[in-house]
Amino acid sequence: MTNSDDHTNPYHHGNLHQALLEAAVTELRNGSVEQLSLRALARHVGVSQAAPYRHFKDKDDLLAQLAIWSFDELTAALGEASSEQPDRPLRQRLRACGEAYIHYALAHPEKYRLMFGRFLPDRHLNPALHSSGERAFMVLVNLIRQGVDEGTLINHDPQLLAFHLWSSIHGLSSLLIDDFDQCHDGYNECERQQLIQSNLDLLGSGIIPAILP
Repeated sequence: MTNSDDHTNPYHHGNLHQALLEAAVTELRNGSVEQLSLRALARHVGVSQAAPYRHFKDKDDLLAQLAIWSFDELTAALGEASSEQPDRPLRQRLRACGEAYIHYALAHPEKYRLMFGRFLPDRHLNPALHSSGERAFMVLVNLIRQGVDEGTLINHDPQLLAFHLWSSIHGLSSLLIDDFDQCHDGYNECERQQLIQSNLDLLGSGIIPAILP
């Protein structure tokens, strides 16, 4: 394929960048990070092997930008969950955030594994990647800070409370997408939802004062 193919391919100009990211997700679903390559993505979307390098410096840059896209999606999901029906009790909004987080992990396991896996470059050397993760985390921090200020959550550092909730929900999500159910004779969908709700109940009881209804 020659460079002229880029000019006739529908991915040229505006949407090749996104098409390559989506192709990377498909490749990760069918293989592994180690097997992923820019050459394979070029074949996947039908462009020259040089074309992806106009959008990504190398494979690490591709992975970082894929993770940024994924964190932005997670941030949007958490933000929507926390702001929907803002008059709801804060415990319900927190629970909705937990459900949104787990749902994202289950719906996008390839992205989720990459976001928190060992294949990403050092986040502190990539400000955009670091910021994308922080934005997702701060949705939870800001909601918890509101609860602490109102007295509807225990009086503790909002960032520490958010880290406690995040790490617990992250652990459950990771178990659910990494064959945990197969190790326990399998869960049907109803049982899986009961497991999720029970865990969210336990997490909420740890930061919501017992005197609250």
